[in-house]
Amino acid sequence: MSDCWKITQLTSTDQVLDVLAQIHGKRWLSRGQPKRYDCLRPSIDRDGRSSFSRSEILKLERQSIDIFRSTARYFAAPGERGALADDIVALMVLRHYGVPTRLLDWSASPYVAAYFAACCYDDDGELWCFDEPEYERAGQRQWEQWPETTTDSSGDPSKFAAGLTAFTVEEPLDWFICAFYTGFPRQDSQAGAYTMTARFGRDHGDAIAKVLSDDSRYHLYVVARALKAEILAVLREKHGIWRGSLFPDSAGAANTAGLVFANDRV
Repeated sequence: MSDCWKITQLTSTDQVLDVLAQIHGKRWLSRGQPKRYDCLRPSIDRDGRSSFSRSEILKLERQSIDIFRSTARYFAAPGERGALADDIVALMVLRHYGVPTRLLDWSASPYVAAYFAACCYDDDGELWCFDEPEYERAGQRQWEQWPETTTDSSGDPSKFAAGLTAFTVEEPLDWFICAFYTGFPRQDSQAGAYTMTARFGRDHGDAIAKVLSDDSRYHLYVVARALKAEILAVLREKHGIWRGSLFPDSAGAANTAGLVFANDRV
């Protein structure tokens, strides 16, 4: 549990919409989770892998990157080709297509995040948000503190390179980054961003709190289960946000079409 995060329960659709407008106005990043997890744990640390050693996880991570490259190099879209040469970009692309990685998806649009918070009716949803503009300033202190994370060991934030320490077998420095990557349809339609830590098993909520320090710069909103159907309807009618618009490719359209057989909401 990310204990340092303040939590607000949202109990009406108007309250949810007011919060979304406020987040949008502040240019914070948001992440929607359809159930109460009370943490921000990347998918690579789930499904029993939390007990794996760092070297074991690194091996799986490397295999996933290499398999993706050896296959996708024949047909990768222009916006995805950066993943063929850069390991961090490869993780961004893999995460966006559902592969377990140490990254978490975020959105510059709180309305997109609200969709993902509301898309499953089984439980209350979560809407996590933090001050990305403040991160741009505060996050630079990490590289000054750990100059070995920069290409010339100067601590100059403009020289930071995640690959220098992200893939070491030894436990790396406890840094946290937030980054955008654009150029392929799902990413662009979801106004996507990513957070990443050098260490595995790291709750991104705790990492965000450590970097930002001021608890007014991040917040967790809980969306009541009873509101979800109405929220999805408003997002679709007023903002054009629904599953079809967020996954604008053939694979996404086919998946959406297949939901008619599962009696799921789209």
